[in-house]
Amino acid sequence: MTKKLLPLISIFIAAALAISAADAPRVSRALMTSVEKNLDDRIARLWNDNPMALVGTTRGVYLPGFGVVFSAEMNVATANVSLMNPTLTEPEKVALHKKKTDRIPQLKDAMKKALVDMAASLDPVPATDQVVIALILPRYSWENATGVPLQVTAQSTRQQLLAARANPATLDQAIKITESY
Repeated sequence: MTKKLLPLISIFIAAALAISAADAPRVSRALMTSVEKNLDDRIARLWNDNPMALVGTTRGVYLPGFGVVFSAEMNVATANVSLMNPTLTEPEKVALHKKKTDRIPQLKDAMKKALVDMAASLDPVPATDQVVIALILPRYSWENATGVPLQVTAQSTRQQLLAARANPATLDQAIKITESY
């Protein structure tokens, strides 16, 4: 009787191992934290005159069957408002708006480069899964919103990003940039 059960138990164990191997890839929290910190550093170094660019730390999550999403809140440019200078003059408001609109293309380029680098470090993420950065850009209630999105999202599959890393000429075609106003 035990000789007959031994092959069945072996088949059952092999099937269980095959099923567990087919589970979603394990993207460790340590890997996600490393990528989050790297994105935080990139944002903080974007512009020398904006040391408070990062409003909060980047948070990343792996969604099985979709990919990884990293989100952060950042200031593209900050107003020189303080207790001693509580309001801006109209020329200062115009200058702030110009600085923000000038920096949006720079931000998009930085996001593209960050996505490519992220894809290279996210080995456990399947090649067909998405890699996404979503940046929330807060604004002041008095601010001119024309041309300054509330959110910029950059995304692509990990496979396309790795191909763009090997051939930078394909970078713009590989990455979808979305602005939300």
